[in-house]
Amino acid sequence: MTVENQFQAITDNLNTTNNEVEILDLLVDSNNMFYDYSKNRVISFIHGRNYHLVLFNAQDNDRGFTMYTVENFCEYEADLVMLRNIFAYAIHNGLNNYLMRLARSKVEDIFYMTDTFRALFNKPKPIDDYEVQTPRLPSSLTY
Repeated sequence: MTVENQFQAITDNLNTTNNEVEILDLLVDSNNMFYDYSKNRVISFIHGRNYHLVLFNAQDNDRGFTMYTVENFCEYEADLVMLRNIFAYAIHNGLNNYLMRLARSKVEDIFYMTDTFRALFNKPKPIDDYEVQTPRLPSSLTY
C-alpha cells in the first residue's frame, strides 16, 4: 500500500482512509480504542463536528482498518445518505455482509439523530427543510 492511496475524497465532505496510524491516533484521542483484534468491529463516534465510522476487518486475507469521515455532518446529511448507500451496495454485492450491515446500521442511527445533533451544535436547519409541500394526487384520481 502506498501513501497515495491511503486517503480518498468521495465528496467534498465525505472521505475515507486506511492509514492505520491516523485511525489509531483518532481512536485513542477519542477514547474509542479497543484491544481485541480477533473479531470484526465497527466503531461510530463524533469528534468535533465530524462523524467518524471505523471498520476493522479481522479476516486474515483482508485484515485492517478503514475509516469514513463526514465532515460537519449536521450540515451535510446527503453525505450520510451516500455513506449508507455505499454499505447497502456492498451488502447487495455480498461483500462481508456482517461487517457491512453493522456499518450501515450505525450510519442510519446517526442519520436519524441529526436533528438532535443540529440542536446540540446550534446549527439551524436549512430553510428548504421547513417548506411543506402539499401532496398532489394524480389527475386520474381526481376525476
